Amino acid sequence: MNRKKPLGLGLIGCGAFGQFCMEAYCRLASVRPAAVSDVRAEAADKLARLFSVPSEAEAAKLIARGDVDIVHIATPPGTHHELVLQAAKAGKHVLCEKPLAMNLAQADEMLAAAAQADVIAPVNFVLRHNPVTEAVKKIIDSGALGKVLAVSLTNCAADTYLPPEHWFWDRRVSGGILIEHGVHFFDLYSHWLGPGRVISAHAETRRGTDQQDRVMCTIRHEGGAVASHYHGFDQFGPMDRTDHRLVCELGDIRVSGWVPLTLEIDAAADDEAAERLSACCGGCDVETVEVFSSGRPLPSRGQVRQLKRRVRISYTPQADKQTLYTQSAQDLLADQIAYIRDSNHVRRITEQNGRDALALAEAAVELAES
Repeated sequence: MNRKKPLGLGLIGCGAFGQFCMEAYCRLASVRPAAVSDVRAEAADKLARLFSVPSEAEAAKLIARGDVDIVHIATPPGTHHELVLQAAKAGKHVLCEKPLAMNLAQADEMLAAAAQADVIAPVNFVLRHNPVTEAVKKIIDSGALGKVLAVSLTNCAADTYLPPEHWFWDRRVSGGILIEHGVHFFDLYSHWLGPGRVISAHAETRRGTDQQDRVMCTIRHEGGAVASHYHGFDQFGPMDRTDHRLVCELGDIRVSGWVPLTLEIDAAADDEAAERLSACCGGCDVETVEVFSSGRPLPSRGQVRQLKRRVRISYTPQADKQTLYTQSAQDLLADQIAYIRDSNHVRRITEQNGRDALALAEAAVELAES
């Protein structure tokens, strides 16, 4: 492959999110728009005009185009299996929206086909490329707060723009909330905390309908952290919100936003730990809110520590939500293209991550429905 030539990008799925991604990706020097496709001809034609590219009525025709090197699949989950198989058979790289597939059997077939064709097929887990989530990863790995003991996700998502006939509510098409939506957070928490195992799950169906609009599950990660996930698609649009809380041995980490925008640390620390925490957050100021008066070492969880003060640190990237999301999407694709051009490049997201997140989601669904 010519390592300097931009890769031709074909988009399958011309909704608002597909358009957002295409606009973000095509700002990269390593990418050029090649073609678009959607089952809704008017949506595909609109984007074709916007990007000055051909519109293909059938996804198979887009995949077959000689000027398409990588295919971004931004269609409902129930279509991913067949589209990825088609792309792999044609020797085209794939960036797939979450989830990778509807179940592990499909996922394994898709990844086997991609491996045989020597093409990539990762999931677009954009949260791994967010500066706030990466700051959390650095904090955990630094050990400055001790071990992570418990994590809670409260994802209060809006259903304002999801009418009853929307494909999202049809679990035969979407897989349901745990598969369609939960995989983002299963992957993020595995990134932070290591592999996990589902230990409980539950789902609620809206009264008088078959719309499963609230799901919960608990996962125990390999380091001992227990993570509780709550997803509810039952909120008034402007009140859509997402919050994470990580309870550690020596304090808390709180993250806000579906696109994470803020991080706050409340911790007991000595001077060296406070400096490490600040460094993880780009050198943010450390506020001392309490000085411990005893002056003597104190025990906690079987360890005796000399901790001098309680500190707070706030970190907010200097960018708005749209800018952060765009940059994260660009960084993700650029990372994948670097690997396409040089297989020695270590990607932040691999095909295995998509499978692992789906495995957790599938296990949670089985428990919720048992």
